[in-house]
Amino acid sequence: MKFNLLFFVRLLLRHIGLLIAMPIILASMVFYMTRNEPKVYNSKARVYTGIATGSNIELENTKIDFRATNTAYDNLLNLIKARTTIEIVGLRLFTQHMVLDSADVKIISQKKYRELMEVVPDEVKNLVVKGDIEKTYENFLELKESNHTNYIYQLINLDHPDYSIEKILGRIGLRRISNSDFVDIEFESEDPAICQNTLLILCEVFVQLNADIKVNQSDAVVRYFEGQLNKSTGNLRGAENELLDFNQTNNIINYYEQTKHIAAEKEEFEIKYLEVFRKYNAAKAVIGILESKLESHELKRVSTGRVMNLRKQLSDLSFEVSMLTLGMETDTTEQNRKAKEASRKLERIAEIEQQLAQNIDTIYTTDYDTKSLASTSVLADWLQKTIEYEGMKAQLRVMDEKREEFKKLYQEFSPLGATMKRLERKIDIAEREYLSLLHSLGLAKLRQQNVELKSNIKLTEVPFFPISPKPSKRMLLVIIAGMVGFVLVAATILVLELLDGNINTAKRAEDKIELKVSSIFPVINTNHKKIDYDYLQNKAINAISRNVILNQFKKEKESEPVVNMLFSTQENEGKTFICKHLIAKLCELDYNILHVTYDDENLGLTGDRYHKIHYVVSDQLYKISNIREFDANDEIKDFNTFDFIILEIPSIIKNPFPVKLASTMDYTFLVTRANRAWGEADINALALFNEATTGPEPTIILNGVKVLEMETVVGDLPKKRSLIRTWVKKIVQFRFFTQKSVA
Repeated sequence: MKFNLLFFVRLLLRHIGLLIAMPIILASMVFYMTRNEPKVYNSKARVYTGIATGSNIELENTKIDFRATNTAYDNLLNLIKARTTIEIVGLRLFTQHMVLDSADVKIISQKKYRELMEVVPDEVKNLVVKGDIEKTYENFLELKESNHTNYIYQLINLDHPDYSIEKILGRIGLRRISNSDFVDIEFESEDPAICQNTLLILCEVFVQLNADIKVNQSDAVVRYFEGQLNKSTGNLRGAENELLDFNQTNNIINYYEQTKHIAAEKEEFEIKYLEVFRKYNAAKAVIGILESKLESHELKRVSTGRVMNLRKQLSDLSFEVSMLTLGMETDTTEQNRKAKEASRKLERIAEIEQQLAQNIDTIYTTDYDTKSLASTSVLADWLQKTIEYEGMKAQLRVMDEKREEFKKLYQEFSPLGATMKRLERKIDIAEREYLSLLHSLGLAKLRQQNVELKSNIKLTEVPFFPISPKPSKRMLLVIIAGMVGFVLVAATILVLELLDGNINTAKRAEDKIELKVSSIFPVINTNHKKIDYDYLQNKAINAISRNVILNQFKKEKESEPVVNMLFSTQENEGKTFICKHLIAKLCELDYNILHVTYDDENLGLTGDRYHKIHYVVSDQLYKISNIREFDANDEIKDFNTFDFIILEIPSIIKNPFPVKLASTMDYTFLVTRANRAWGEADINALALFNEATTGPEPTIILNGVKVLEMETVVGDLPKKRSLIRTWVKKIVQFRFFTQKSVA
């Protein structure tokens, strides 16, 4: 039989009673068990999160990061369903109910309130502070955290329908509306007031927790940068103070300008020094030349004490004037004072120069030297160069001192520059660190403000008070139970059929036994009035007898009868039943039949064409080598008068069989039932039998097949079908245009 749609339909129809009874039973059970199903109320809140398109202070960063947005939504939804959140909701809801003096239909129904008051112990009731929900909540929280065996801890963590974490979580529904910033939060309960208030408390709690988490994170970052900035500010001020102390200690106003000014003055000083040094040497040389031109008595006169005293005074005053004019004083008052003092000394120098000239004029008279030069002219030049010489000498002395001052100043400023560089570098590093931390602090505060904006979740739809319960799912559950019952039974039937290890069909018989099936015989069910079993039985016997008759024409010695052996591996396979109908059919066709059997059952066959030999099953069967040996009483005079000899032997597993005779059989038929499995014992027994026979290979007569299997032999079964059933059969076989005739 093919595993097509018709096969499955017929398979289910065979168990139609079970397929109808089981769904009805399951549906009835569900209907009965849900008779007291409580009414369920539903409420919804909608919140605006602003995660995707909310306010953002970071104007430059306007790009939407969908991955970050989805993560933020996942975090928010997980926070709503977090154990900590639900625990707070359950405890606050319990506190809200406990502070009531009586049931308030806007908060809890009278039935729920009465049941709650009956189960809450006095220990917990004593913690209630009437009119103060927060204080009562703190008392309950303290009791819950005291140990794991108190009433409130068990109330929150076990299975109370209104306050336990597990029950509240099971009734919360979360859904983000498409890709928007809105999230719907749904809750259902048997009490409409509890449904609304649980949602209100949940929204309040998770909004606060979300704000605390995000703001605390940003506050921690801001506090960190503020602390680091304070440290950096202290470091920067310390470095600046260190530089300030250094400048004060070393009298530095502006090191680089001062060094630049000193270098410029030094350069200018060197130029002046060279000029003075040149004039000094020139004057000295000229004085030497002039003195060499004077007579010895003239030299003595110009070297008198009075002249030398005036020269010394001139030299000292010139030195003092040089000291006043070459100073590097920057104070204006001091400069003015020195300028006045220098002016007075210059006047004194002019007076001394005049006195010196008068002394020279009064000492010498006009005369001529040996070189015809006027002495007065030489003395006049000598006096002029002497004055110039004394002035240059005084300036040179001052400049030498100033040179030493410049040298000391350079020695002092050289190490100061390196130290100042180090201090400035220290300040620069501290300043960079300060600016970096200041920038980071600004970004952190900007992000803090941004987080505060984004964490400001708004409740756009306040949970409503449900006035009508949700539609009951009772009928849907009943229908589903019925469908599940039908599917389970149908699946079980199908699985059992597919896993059935019995032979059942001719195809499976050939696959399992590895022999060809020559005929099949149906199982007869007289209770089924719609099927013509006589017709099917006749068709099956005709098929078996046809094979037997055809074998007659294949026999070489036509004068001898065709010996057909029917055997089985097990008992009660129906050999005698098959033989009865086969012999009856052959006798009906005017064939002479000899039936050799061990079964003493009377087949009810009469007439001259049928003869029966009965033998006793014993170990002597092994020795029989000829069919004539079964006729122990010599009842048969001539075996050639029979057309067919039907030899029936007992089951070959439990009984002996004529091994020698089996090798001389013309044809052998293995009779086996279709409603049993083919086991190892059958395989081994058949293999032993095949070794004993040398004739044609045995063929199978499959007995007791299901009636539907007969369609492989006779086509459509002869049964009464209504027009509807005929059309249904065509539909499941996809034979929509099949006709009964050509016309």
